[in-house]
Amino acid sequence: MHSCIGIDIAPGAIRLVQLSQRFGKSFLLGTHTHALAPQGAAGSAGDLGSALEEAIRESGFRVKAPVVLGLPHNQVFFCSYRTELAKHDDVRRLLKFELEDDVPVPFEDLITDICGHRSVGDLGHEYLIAAVSRGSVQTCTRAVSRAGRKCAAISTDVCALHNVARLCSPGSGGGTLMTLHVDDSRMILAVVLDGNIVSARHLPSEGSADALKATLVREIELTLHTVFGKRGPLPLTIHVSGPSELVRGLSQKLPLAAGHEMHCVDFSSLVQGPADHQLGPEYAVALGLALAGLGLGGEEVDFLNADASQVDQTVKSRTKRTAFISAGLLIALLALWGLRMVKGLNVLEAEHAAVDAETRAVFTEAFPDETKIVNEFAQMTERLDLLRKEHEMLTAVAGNRIRPLRILNILSERLTSDKGMTLSSLTVAEQTVRLTGTGPSFESVEQLLDELRQVTDFRSVELEDVVLSTGSDRPEFKLLLTVRAG
Repeated sequence: MHSCIGIDIAPGAIRLVQLSQRFGKSFLLGTHTHALAPQGAAGSAGDLGSALEEAIRESGFRVKAPVVLGLPHNQVFFCSYRTELAKHDDVRRLLKFELEDDVPVPFEDLITDICGHRSVGDLGHEYLIAAVSRGSVQTCTRAVSRAGRKCAAISTDVCALHNVARLCSPGSGGGTLMTLHVDDSRMILAVVLDGNIVSARHLPSEGSADALKATLVREIELTLHTVFGKRGPLPLTIHVSGPSELVRGLSQKLPLAAGHEMHCVDFSSLVQGPADHQLGPEYAVALGLALAGLGLGGEEVDFLNADASQVDQTVKSRTKRTAFISAGLLIALLALWGLRMVKGLNVLEAEHAAVDAETRAVFTEAFPDETKIVNEFAQMTERLDLLRKEHEMLTAVAGNRIRPLRILNILSERLTSDKGMTLSSLTVAEQTVRLTGTGPSFESVEQLLDELRQVTDFRSVELEDVVLSTGSDRPEFKLLLTVRAG
């Protein structure tokens, strides 16, 4: 980046520093402070987003410079994680699972990144992990976007201070030192070992200089004891930054009380700016964030990048898991298909055997005189052909003679007693049938004609005569039926 804005969200104010880099030098383009309500950065996410958006807009920075943001300390959780793994990428894959119970953030909303590490014991490593909620990150990125800026990275105030101290004291990369920032609302304490942050603490800044001194002496000793145990490196160098009067008072009292050597961080040499606009010590955190955005210093925590990496890793894991599941399902389906095929073959073989047995039984029952059975189906087909030929011969001999029983059956089905029809006479001669009878009405006679004409055995059905019977109201009819040949 050629220009960058660092934003420090402190409990009492939001501070912005804009830097540009030209010809290998950093230039100060402007600073701005936006006071927060009494709740400060501890307010709701909506209040913080609105305050951040307002601070960016009222800063007056016209250049469309990207933003490097430091989250409020009450939204960042630091914890130590010990493992035998030495590669950061391997550790990052396990962080969310290992720290799920140690951080008050839901697992699906957790973003973690490595802040620093050190070697402990035999082949052991201790990592300082920074964790935040994805909701906090999204609140800040949306606020920056609404203000017309692009959020390039989101880090922590501890990393920003470490970056400033490292640039101000290039020779302090090895050994053990402490970074301390004190202002009117907070105290930030970090232990650095061989250039790596191994401990981070945040304390409220309340009371007089004497009270702050007593608090710092106690917290420094407690921090060193936590990090190094009873064999802590004492005394050590402390890089302190903050308002001049407060830092000056602490630098006079703190070394005498604890035996440490204190160095006030003077970052005026890091950036150049107009003579009438000096960069105050309260902007130390914002300055460190802006310098990180310009690519100055070392690697810092970046929750945006960590979140993108975790999402990408999750997608890859889901893809891999989906591939394994799909392969397993495919294998299972193939196995089931194979079993069904084998089972189907067994069933077919059993059915084939049953059909063979049933065919033999039918053949034996149909042709008991056949003693030599070679091929039941072929022999049965041969016998059926012989029977069919015999039937055709009998049919040819019988000719086209009328079948009286068939005619009587047809007439008895139509001339039932419930219809009131009475058959008087029936004459069968060659292809014709004559019948006479009476019915209850002329309509019943017409209905009988319709029914007989629908019988396929009759080629034609004619009404020869229909009159009322003598001395009766029942019509008497005569029908001529022509029978189809065959």
